[in-house]
Amino acid sequence: MEYAGIAVIDPIGDAYDSLVRADIGVPMRRINHLNGTTPQIGLVVLAAYRHVDWDQLTRLVLRAPTLVMASPHNRDDALRAMCLRATGYVDAAADALVLRRAIQAALGGELAYARGVLADFVRMQLHSPQARRASRLTARQREVVALIARGAADKEIAHVLGISTATAQKHVTNVLRKLGVPNRAAAAAAVSALALS
Repeated sequence: MEYAGIAVIDPIGDAYDSLVRADIGVPMRRINHLNGTTPQIGLVVLAAYRHVDWDQLTRLVLRAPTLVMASPHNRDDALRAMCLRATGYVDAAADALVLRRAIQAALGGELAYARGVLADFVRMQLHSPQARRASRLTARQREVVALIARGAADKEIAHVLGISTATAQKHVTNVLRKLGVPNRAAAAAAVSALALS
């Protein structure tokens, strides 16, 4: 049977307990990590105590919508999570109603961030050098970035665009260089900022 609820990655258990008390109304399971055999899930909640495991978050957002539940809450970390395309970032100490609304919003495909974090993100993206460089991308390069933003690997990009994998890799490398960004997530964020302006 396929599991379509919430997977809570929480080694300590405090965040999971808070979610249980919040009575989300969706099946939840506490796990240690997602592995290759983990069935389809609607949302991953990554518990973060004192610091966020950024490498793990980067991997998770490519597999499923992912929300960080942090203790303590850190606005800079929330902004970084948003840049990595996490679905949300909530304070683990928030009351049950706030947690329930955030989780339900994330399950519905909405972002679950504080308004101040959203405002900071938009300001940051609109004024970034990458956003200005994104305006100079060719139509093909914009197609590549759109596929990157959806999480497509080089082989998938090649298939969708009808090109070889080697050519797709060259396109990705050129896009990253042209935007002056270190990775795919940053390229997608730069082009998203351009779309907002």
